Amino acid sequence: MVDLKFKYPMAVAAMGMGFASIACYIYCDLLKAVPPASSVDARFYWTRIFPVGACQGLTLFLGNQMYFYLTVAFIEMSRASLPVTTMLALWAARLETPTAAVIRAVCLTAVGCAIAAYGEVHLSLIGGLLVISNLSMESLRLVMTQYLLVGCDMHPLQSLKFIAPAATLTLLAGSAVREYPGMVANKAGAIVARYPFHFLLAACLGLVVNVLGVVIIKLSSATTLKVLAAVRGPIVVMCGVLLFAEAVTMIEFFGYSIALGGFIWYQYALTQKAAAEAAAKAPVVAKH
Repeated sequence: MVDLKFKYPMAVAAMGMGFASIACYIYCDLLKAVPPASSVDARFYWTRIFPVGACQGLTLFLGNQMYFYLTVAFIEMSRASLPVTTMLALWAARLETPTAAVIRAVCLTAVGCAIAAYGEVHLSLIGGLLVISNLSMESLRLVMTQYLLVGCDMHPLQSLKFIAPAATLTLLAGSAVREYPGMVANKAGAIVARYPFHFLLAACLGLVVNVLGVVIIKLSSATTLKVLAAVRGPIVVMCGVLLFAEAVTMIEFFGYSIALGGFIWYQYALTQKAAAEAAAKAPVVAKH
């Protein structure tokens, strides 16, 4: 979207979430492909679902805004630190209790990301503030999503059907206040009409990412989702270097290598934690 001169991140995110809302409504309600959500009333929606959607909308806005100030490679490196903030937020909300090994592994990831940030040559004050804001909002959103989904008998697509409209409304309200005058002055609608395939493809990919994210949180945890997102980082970083000729310093490469080592350690620690919990719940057979 930056190359197309469509510099309206809230509008772009609103298009993606609006597409997800329509797609989920068709799949869940018109086609009736998944069981209906019977426990959702007005109180449940406004107290547990709408705040999640609003946080997701703000997260998408901040995430898109970063691309105007930072390189694609560094953005992916910074996102590798999300397991740290998410783990802390889940612990504060008493949704998860990490073991010492998990804490050390996630902190190693954070150290690697900090080194990578130190080596970034294009880091600006605004870009740094956007990264911090995005990490904080994303962690809050993931905690609220896990609170909504864990123990809640709702199909992941049903939950996305409720969350996506809330995110869309939040983004549309922000875009109307912040971006609409500039869009009218620069004839942004003509850009969408000229490149409809680009916007449709972005919306479809956004739908896939949202569905997978909800499914992973439902089946595992929010921290696991962010660590998996950190693994995709090397691929995106290499694409940024090869396709966009972005510069990656040796310090960045060294820091990001440490972050990936932290991910491997985290996976091992998580496996050990699950095995210990399973052993504790296993029935004790008395010896005769």
